[in-house]
Amino acid sequence: MFVFLSLLLPGKGEGQSVSPSKAGFSPPVDFPLYLSGTFGELRSNHFHAGIDIKTKGREGEAIRTIGDGYVSRIKVSTGGYGNVLYVTHPNGYVSVYGHLQKFNDPIREFVKEFQYKRESFTVEIFPEKGKFPVKKGEIIGWSGNSGSSSAPHLHFEIRKAASQHPVNPLLFDKIRIEDSYSPRIQELVIYPVDRHSQINGKNDTVFYPVTGKGDQHTIQGNPRISVSGSISLGVRVYDPMDGISNRNGIYKLDILMDTLHLFGLELDELSFATSRYINSLIDYNYFQKDKRKVIRTQIDTNNLLFIYRDVCHNGILTFNDSSVHKVVLKVSDVYGNKASLRFDLHSIPPDSSLLTKKTDPPKGIYFDFSKKHHIDAGSLILDFPANAFYRSFYFHLDSLPGDSTMLSPVYEVHNRFTPVQKSFSISIQPAVKTVSFADRFYIAYLDKDGQSWFTGNDKEGVRLSAKTNLLGNYVVLADTVAPEIIPVNIAGGKNMAGERSIKIKISDKETGIKKYRATLNGRWILMEYEPKKNLLFYEIDDHLKKGINQFRLEVTDMVGNESVYEAELLR
Repeated sequence: MFVFLSLLLPGKGEGQSVSPSKAGFSPPVDFPLYLSGTFGELRSNHFHAGIDIKTKGREGEAIRTIGDGYVSRIKVSTGGYGNVLYVTHPNGYVSVYGHLQKFNDPIREFVKEFQYKRESFTVEIFPEKGKFPVKKGEIIGWSGNSGSSSAPHLHFEIRKAASQHPVNPLLFDKIRIEDSYSPRIQELVIYPVDRHSQINGKNDTVFYPVTGKGDQHTIQGNPRISVSGSISLGVRVYDPMDGISNRNGIYKLDILMDTLHLFGLELDELSFATSRYINSLIDYNYFQKDKRKVIRTQIDTNNLLFIYRDVCHNGILTFNDSSVHKVVLKVSDVYGNKASLRFDLHSIPPDSSLLTKKTDPPKGIYFDFSKKHHIDAGSLILDFPANAFYRSFYFHLDSLPGDSTMLSPVYEVHNRFTPVQKSFSISIQPAVKTVSFADRFYIAYLDKDGQSWFTGNDKEGVRLSAKTNLLGNYVVLADTVAPEIIPVNIAGGKNMAGERSIKIKISDKETGIKKYRATLNGRWILMEYEPKKNLLFYEIDDHLKKGINQFRLEVTDMVGNESVYEAELLR
């Protein structure tokens, strides 16, 4: 017979906010909502915490508060949400407006004054409650493409004020989109859980393309699927919407077998503290190889997500009979549009010879996920904190000779297909010590294409150390090339009377820009930085005086190489 153990996982978080139906919020824009991203969508290393609202492919659309309240937080950064505002509402929620082009004039002047006081473009401010009260529908800024945004849009969130948990904005009555389409199921995956598991007579993962729509999804070719022992399932899905071509994330997933509910997932509330556990929810190995995100039913021992609903036996199904079991996979969006896939699993009693068959012992170092692990391999030292991984496994370590540009062997720290939850420490002693540019050494991560990425260059005597949350290949490199500074609209002796801004491009090909500092006549000036465009720009104001001005820009990369540009500017 079909056997499982019942285990109910944690449910929804508690909050002190009113229900979404009573919140009384209005949309943050004046035009119909079309989304390029949905709440809970599967992103790299995190769940999407809000909705991405299209802004007609351009910047400068008015952004309005969704309800009465006050601006409680302002942040300006070169990555993340870029220019972002947080509004606290009296009904227990906080609304978030990210990737803005600019804030309204009162907020903008307040932020600029703060930036000059701190002499920093990137700032985070928590204004007093009465500083910026806002009314429902008031313009607080204009849409943009700041931060890590790849195209103009508004990143919009609603959070519970008490817990700071983001909740699904589409659950609020007036924040609606047109959506008459049901989700689409693209792929079914069946995984062997252990070495005794059999799928179609083999101990291998099987991937099945799925076709159809609505309740008519079918496995391509309608194959006969036989299973034995313990297996788990995986599914790749997306949600289409009216008027757009984007493939957005789903809201709810349920799996039943023989009418019994086995697995559930619901994306109505998230926690930033557990967002990285997405790498345990998905098939991380498959994602690294093919960039496809499959939701797995098997729940790792160290998975702290609370989005699961009524999961039996950690999402593992065990077969030891000779029956045919009917499986139904159901997917729905927030408006109740549904899709389903029905298929049969032909259960086969386990082969007793497989249970007694001797196998070679696993190779590598056994890592109990719940414990700390220290590895001292001489030139390489690794320190992993407890609970750095989602489950226990056998860890592998190796090294390869480096090429002529490398100052250490290439250390193969397990592999890039195993996810890491908590950052670990890596320390490497370079193979070369007495070099004039030893202070420009750094630890680099080598990706699958052999491209190097700066990881860190903290010094511990002759050793280098860094923190990282990626397994894979590491090596010591040197960066001796200073950043590049290219003036766009200035030159020595130029009269700037007809210009509205100073624009300069900066870049560093190897380790990246760490910091920059611009001055006029010895005084710091605010130059905004757009890393996507490698652009610094200063809006000309009273800091540029009549007559001759001395402009100076210093740019430093991650290992300390510095470039300086100076020019006399007239006004």
